[in-house]
Amino acid sequence: MADVYQMQEQDLPAFYALARYAFNKPQSPERDATFKNLFAHSSGWATGEPLSSGLLGTHFTVDLAGTAFKMSGVGYVASYPEASGHGGIGAIMRQAFADMRENGETLSYLAPFSATFYRRFGYENAFEHAIHSIAARDLPKVPVRESETTVTRLSYGAAIPAMAEVYSRNRNATRGGLRREDWWWLNVASHYPTRQVAVAALGDHPVGYVVFEKMGTTFRVHELFYDDLDALLALGRFVTAHRSAFSHFEYEAGDAAGLHDLLPEPGVLTTQLVPFMMARIVDVADFLQRYPYQVSDLAPVVIGIKDDYVPENNASWELAIDDGRVHLAKTDQQPAVVMTEQQLVKASFGVRPLREAYQLGLVDGDAFAAANLSDVFMQKQGQLYDYF
Repeated sequence: MADVYQMQEQDLPAFYALARYAFNKPQSPERDATFKNLFAHSSGWATGEPLSSGLLGTHFTVDLAGTAFKMSGVGYVASYPEASGHGGIGAIMRQAFADMRENGETLSYLAPFSATFYRRFGYENAFEHAIHSIAARDLPKVPVRESETTVTRLSYGAAIPAMAEVYSRNRNATRGGLRREDWWWLNVASHYPTRQVAVAALGDHPVGYVVFEKMGTTFRVHELFYDDLDALLALGRFVTAHRSAFSHFEYEAGDAAGLHDLLPEPGVLTTQLVPFMMARIVDVADFLQRYPYQVSDLAPVVIGIKDDYVPENNASWELAIDDGRVHLAKTDQQPAVVMTEQQLVKASFGVRPLREAYQLGLVDGDAFAAANLSDVFMQKQGQLYDYF
């Protein structure tokens, strides 16, 4: 097995060279600065002398229905061609999970180049995006109603204080999304220099924003958050005012719900659901102990978790909820429900209820216990708006 070491500051040039080679990315001052900033807020693991394989785990905090979990955002998983296929990434993953647990990082997210590849390491699809497309001629007329809400165009960097204020209080950001720190806002601004922002405000108080990009004949909305209907309508009028300059409009939404019912002619809107990010539970005990359960009472149930890469997770857990107080402990009892750590991801992030997973043969055990346990988890799928 390859020897794995945790990267230090002096490893940045070698790892950056590997990342550029593996992902065929050109070098530029802006890209150099963005990568250096990301490296500074991450832990990195590598093998080889000289460095031949490695990955970054960026330190984030995510919000799951008001509960904060530390999360390692894995990215830049790379090997030189001559080093691939020798088990380097597998060894790195094992060490990374051990170090994440030591650092208190309960979860890990990543954007997969191949879901099959990352399922080997316990990741599972957790987030989807909906890409809504409509021709400019079919854009609906946004209603006008009396309001003092105004809209101002700003550069991404200048809009960060207003965006951070709106984002931090929006419930859609609490379904597994990042609690964005200042450094991350600035990193996004540097990484996407062509993105612009329009901020809706009531006096000096920001109440919404839209992040957009002009891409040839397409006007693309990357992010839309708002406090109330007046802010939504004001931002909607701002977007549709561009209909004379663009032939096509797109909106990539973190919420996979459809929008067809909001249009006079639903057929003019095309919606594509695409997998976005995968998640992994690195510390099952902490996750199940602090998860925002949707019920206040649950009779004791023993859950068997299978995890090939994190031995501490691979156990039977007795879970009970008494008037909102969670009781969790490892046990030698026979489990009533048995699932992989990936199926727990699906259930807990609202991707697929346990009762459906049981019917599909993805979960074993007692049907009644699986159905009863299914109701304790979030029923709506999580939302994530950040890519790393």
